[in-house]
Amino acid sequence: MNDPEDQAWLKEMMTSLLENMATRVQNLGGLLVSKEPKELQAELHQIKGVAANFGLAALSEVVVKAEGFAKTGEIDSAVEEGNKIAAIWESTKQELEKKFSK
Repeated sequence: MNDPEDQAWLKEMMTSLLENMATRVQNLGGLLVSKEPKELQAELHQIKGVAANFGLAALSEVVVKAEGFAKTGEIDSAVEEGNKIAAIWESTKQELEKKFSK
């Protein structure tokens, strides 16, 4: 990763990830309160895709569980799992910022 173009691309990807997830986590917070089944499932699906694309295993694991519950109509269980996402994302974000802010 010494190539300036690679570094610029990586910085762009990290900026995109941080902005995207800030929006997703904010949206999710509201949906965990409103418990709108379709919207909750859709937001979890979006977060699952982001987590998978960036290889964020810890986040992905919880989101997959939450989305599974939402798909089967177990909204309270989806909310319970979904409530873990913001904290996991915050921890992940801090690690990414440490690693890629150099």
